[in-house]
Amino acid sequence: MTEPHIAGSLAPGNPWWTGLDDAVLDQIISDVLAENLSIEFAAQNLRRARALSSAARSDLFPSFDAFLDVGLNDQVDPDLNLESDVVGGAAMSFAPDLFGGTRRSLQAARADLAASAFDLADAQRLVVRDALLQYIEIRRSGARLALLESSLDLQARTLEIVEARYDAGLSPALDVDRAAADLAGTRAQHGILLAQRLEAEYAVSVLSGRAPMRGQFGEPKDDAIPVFQNLASIGLPADLIRNRPDVRAAENRLVSEIALIGVEIADLYPSLQIPGLLQAGSNSAESQAETVSFSLSALIDIPLFDAGRRRAEVEVQRADADAALAIYKATLLDALREVETALTRIETLSERLVYLESAVASSESAYNQLDALYREGLATFIDVLDSQRTLISSREAVVDARAELTNAMALLQSALGGAVSG
Repeated sequence: MTEPHIAGSLAPGNPWWTGLDDAVLDQIISDVLAENLSIEFAAQNLRRARALSSAARSDLFPSFDAFLDVGLNDQVDPDLNLESDVVGGAAMSFAPDLFGGTRRSLQAARADLAASAFDLADAQRLVVRDALLQYIEIRRSGARLALLESSLDLQARTLEIVEARYDAGLSPALDVDRAAADLAGTRAQHGILLAQRLEAEYAVSVLSGRAPMRGQFGEPKDDAIPVFQNLASIGLPADLIRNRPDVRAAENRLVSEIALIGVEIADLYPSLQIPGLLQAGSNSAESQAETVSFSLSALIDIPLFDAGRRRAEVEVQRADADAALAIYKATLLDALREVETALTRIETLSERLVYLESAVASSESAYNQLDALYREGLATFIDVLDSQRTLISSREAVVDARAELTNAMALLQSALGGAVSG
């Protein structure tokens, strides 16, 4: 059973996240794949599984051990020389795999090894997804902060106009208070958006195996929502997710549990042990070995009565295999759900973004007209405020919708296991 490809990229060719054409993101993903602690944990589990597989394979072969025993006699000769006895040799032990239990154990270990390799690939998939989502949040919050500055400028100009009209006796103080309240309310959003951006920055730092730090992504005014370019057709989701790392890991764990049934069944039958011993002894007073012996025997262990324990252990393992099958099915269904959910969100968000962009254009036109009418005294200030709030809200909705659409596309790529290149 072969292990999956677990290099830095999750897909052959260009990794799917390069479809965003963002050099900063590419560096983040590179750092995350190299330094993330969840990936390191999965890598050590793979190392452990590889060692266990090697140990299971060794059970198919005989084992040999050497020994040497040197003893001193308690009598001393007239020349004050101590006499010593030396006994050395080698011991051999071999358990032929009569009923396939050892081979089944090796099959289970190799399936566990493959599952651990897929766990590592899945850890990469999930960490890349989380890093990308946090990066999108950084850019979304930054874009909202930049939009906030634009909204503050718009509201500040409105307040200046109202104050000028108030000073000229053309507007009541109520209009000034309403304009000032709207401006203060907008300013109050700055701290929240900045905190959201910093939280996402800290999350990216931790995913990269570093202590949380700020200021690593430039000024918010330069932020823009990354957009996927030229995504390939995904084909049939059901066909693609079968190669998703978590699905493949669950599949290999099912194989392991089924193989362990064979291990337990083999315990129902007799087992054979073949020990061997080669031994030689000598005395210091003589120049040659006094004795050389060799023995080889066979020990058959025949299960006669255990009050049903062995058969119960077979049933336990069969239950474990059925549970692994249920986990495999659940993993497959959950992967399908993620793909279909992402596809639905992409469809609905794409349509929503078209309408929101149209709403922004209409809101800008309405606001400009009402602002001009208000300056001429032909529109009420409440109409101007309503149109201004609608315009600001529409612009914010467009930024959020663009971020959500990129999120949905990223979640789709991750749900497919990184099998689609950008």
